[in-house]
Parts: sequence; C-alpha cells; structure tokens
Amino acid sequence: MLTLHEAFNCVARILPGYEVREAQLDMARAVERGFAERMPVVAEAGTGTGKSFSALIPAILSGKRVVISTATIALQEQYLNKDIPLLQKALPVKFEARLVKGQGNYLSRRRWSESLLAPATTWLAEWVEQTESGDMAELPMSPPTDIWEEVRSDKDDCLREKCPNFDECFYFEARRALTQAEILITNHALLLIDRASGGQVLPDYDLLVIDEAHQFADYASRALTLQLSNFGLSRTLSRLRKQFPALGMTLMKAEAAGNQFFEVLLEGPRQTRRYTLDPVMADDLSSALVRLLGEFKQLDLGKEDTTEANVARMRRERLSETLTGYLGNLKVLAEPGEEWVNWVEFQTTRTGTTHITLHCTPLDVSGSLGEWFSSPDGPTTVWMSATLTTSPPDPFAYFRTQVGLQVQTAQEVIFSSPFDYPSQGFLYLPRHLPEPNTSSYTAAIASEIEQLVNLSEGRAFVLFTSIQQMKQVHAQLEPRLTWPCHHQEQMSRRRLVEWFRNAEHPVLFATSSFWEGVSVEGPQLSLVIIDRIPFQSPSDIVYDARCEQ
Repeated sequence: MLTLHEAFNCVARILPGYEVREAQLDMARAVERGFAERMPVVAEAGTGTGKSFSALIPAILSGKRVVISTATIALQEQYLNKDIPLLQKALPVKFEARLVKGQGNYLSRRRWSESLLAPATTWLAEWVEQTESGDMAELPMSPPTDIWEEVRSDKDDCLREKCPNFDECFYFEARRALTQAEILITNHALLLIDRASGGQVLPDYDLLVIDEAHQFADYASRALTLQLSNFGLSRTLSRLRKQFPALGMTLMKAEAAGNQFFEVLLEGPRQTRRYTLDPVMADDLSSALVRLLGEFKQLDLGKEDTTEANVARMRRERLSETLTGYLGNLKVLAEPGEEWVNWVEFQTTRTGTTHITLHCTPLDVSGSLGEWFSSPDGPTTVWMSATLTTSPPDPFAYFRTQVGLQVQTAQEVIFSSPFDYPSQGFLYLPRHLPEPNTSSYTAAIASEIEQLVNLSEGRAFVLFTSIQQMKQVHAQLEPRLTWPCHHQEQMSRRRLVEWFRNAEHPVLFATSSFWEGVSVEGPQLSLVIIDRIPFQSPSDIVYDARCEQ
C-alpha cells in the first residue's frame, strides 16, 4: 500500500512545477491519523496550502467511501474537473467520483409527459429527446423558473417505485450510480438535508470532509429554518384540486383560509422584518388544514392493484406528508420559544406576484450539528477552511461552539499559507472615496477601478456586494477599458471561469459566487478589487437576534 509521501511523489511526477509542500504533507498526516483513529479533525490551512489533496489522498488510500461537501459550486468543479482527474491519473489506485445533486435538478419523465409544454417549448422538447442524464445543467439555456417547476422531479409529487417511469427515472438512475463511487461530491445544503432526513439522500459512507467549513453553521441555520409560504401552500392546494377534485368544498375553505392568512401579512410593510404571528390567524388556517387532511385521508381511492389506483394512493401519501409538515411549521411559528426568531420575507416576481414567506430560524444549531456530525457511530469528519480561528489562547473555540464539537475529541491543527505575501503582493485602501450611500459613489469607484485595472493591464476580478452596483460599474467601464470584460450574468459560471483563464488580460465583474472557491494560477489573475468588505449586516434579522441573545 502506498504511503502518503509516495502518493504525493506520484502527483509530482505528472504535474509540471509541482512540489510537495511540508504543510500540505503535515495536514495529510493529520487527516490520515483522524481517519485511522476515528477522530474529528479541525484544520485551518491558508490559501495555497493544497487542502484538497491533503484530504483526498488519505481518503483514497483508506479504501473507504468519502463524502466531500463544499459551500460553492466553484470548489465542487475544482474537485471534479481538476483535482480528482489528476489523482486518478497519478495514483495506482482505481476509484470513481460522482457529483450529488438534489432531486429538483432532474427532469421528471412522468411530469413532462403530463404537461402541455412540448408544443410551446421546442428547445426543451428537443433536449428531452436527446438527454441521457436529465440534468438541468446540460440545458443549452437556463429554463424559466415556471417552466422548470412544472416538469422537474419533485419529492412532494414523486411516486417512487409506483411511478410508471421509475425504471428510467433520471433522478433514481443518478442515485443508483452513487453506490458505485468511492468519492461523492456534494454541497452543504444537500448534506444537511441528508442528515436531517436520516440519510435518505446519500448512500452510506465512512468519511466526511467538510470544506469551506467556516460557512457550515450558516447553512445549517438555513436548513433548520421552518417555512410557510403563500406560493408553496397555493401550489400544494392546486395539486389537490387537480388530482383529487372530490375534496370539493373542504378544499375551497382551506384555500380561502390560506388567502386570508397571507393577506393580513400584506397589510404591514412589505419588507423583510421580524414578525410575531397572531395565534388566532394560525389557528384559523390550522383548523382548515386539519379538516382537509382528515377528509383527504378518508377519501375512497379503491383497493385495486392498477397503475392509476397505485398512483393516486402514492400521491395521497406524499401530499398528506406535505400538509402535515405545514401544520407542524404553523405550530412552531405561532409559539416559537426564545430559541427561535420569526421573520417574514416579501419577494415580487417579474410578473408582479408577491411571494410571502414566513420563517422561523433557530438561534443555536450546535446541538443538531453535534448530534449529526460528532456522534461516535457516525462518519469520521474533517472540518477544513482557510478561516476557522479567532484569537488565542483557544483559537478554535468559536468554531467548536458553532458546530457542536467537543474539545476533548477533536484534533486541531493550523497550517500557514506558503505564499510570501509581504514580497509578492500589497494591499491598497483608498481613503478619498465618498460614502457608499452618496449619489457620487458609483462614478467615483468606477474611476478608481478603471485606473487600477489599467495599471494591472486587466487580469482582474472586480467583486461587488450588490448585483445592481456590479452592472452599473460594468456598464460605465466596458466602453472605456481596452481589456476584454464580462460580468457574471452574461454567461454561465463555468464558461466565465474558462473564459477568464484563456482570454488575454481579462476583467471579470462579479458578486458573491466568485468571492470564494475560484482558483486561477499564475499572473492571469493579478488584481482583486473588492468594492466593500462583506461584513455581516447589523440589519440581518437572525444575526441581530443572536447578538441580543
């Protein structure tokens, strides 16, 4: 069996210019020890350490299945399209890797056949005839949300084994393929859904690597947030009306109660804000849903073993689960307790429809995370990021508190970046710019960015905290710059990264999705401009509630 040092030497033999870094090897040893002793590893490793190889190589050599979870698509693509193919070529060990995606990313053959979209969407119909995966990412253009909602695979409408298209289902075919892979790449949100559902998303695995772990607690807060929206409730009741018309008047009363419930929310300011739910309002909607659920469960759907009857019974089971979930969420929303914060969010669609969502977010997720990811019976977990620590004497204390780790059980290590920042880079902080909330700010930063980009001869990321600001500055500078420019909404993320790596002196204007996880080697990226530091906003409701607590 290969040693770690031998494995890294295999990489060096096929990767020009690669040198085994001591910090990278030390981190790999820490991960290997954690896997062998079933001990959690918490590793902070600066940019350029080579964290991905330090986690991947010990996992591959262990011969066990590993799940690697990231926060960003960019890092997933780095693992899948760069790091893993290189290791498959370099190491004398055979292994397969798969990307795990949520169910909603796949086309449902049944829902497509039931829809009336084919004549109106020839581009989608052509793709359906040709696709082998049914993965939305393969589409030549991003589908409008309302169209994809009608044909995507949906857990609330999934008939599983009872579906007439089950044997050729894109989603379940992708799930079956996961069992053949030793490395599974997923995102934090899907990993958390898997743990919350008792492992219904991922196949069994022994090892877990949580990359970009500094964001994990925030993802957990979102995953554990209870929600009730007018769009979701309306969609569920519309399905009931279409598929079970016998519910008649009881269904109409539930729809009326739902409309009245959300109309009251529209009477206040239509902005994201804290909200205390009136128990009487909640009780009225809850009573209507309880009556609907009771009648729905008593509906006579026959006992014959036909496809039509089986589909109807499976739909009832799925929709009953959804209604039960709404009732549970309503109960918590009405009586949240001190450990939760209630808030309401309003979003206006392009068609002018207002989507209203009530949220109930836990203020502390450490208990759930500790139970899910620090259990002696669970997978051995590696938490890693370039930014996990705070000040001494216990630099990992804050992170441990966030994710429910016990100090006695974890191996904690810190590795510095190999980059010589003092001699290879510098930080420029302009002090003459106007305040961001003034009318002259956009023009002022555009002028400043123009000068900086000309000094670097392009080769720049210009990153913003606001999409609107990004578009305004890009519109001003594109005709003035001699360097090729794009902003992030002009093409897909993957194509943008490829364009930037291959273009001469490129300038990319982007927002949050490019803040982390993008790797561009050498002088091709020589300048990173940030319009303002993305501190947590004091107006963020959950952040504000946690500060109060």
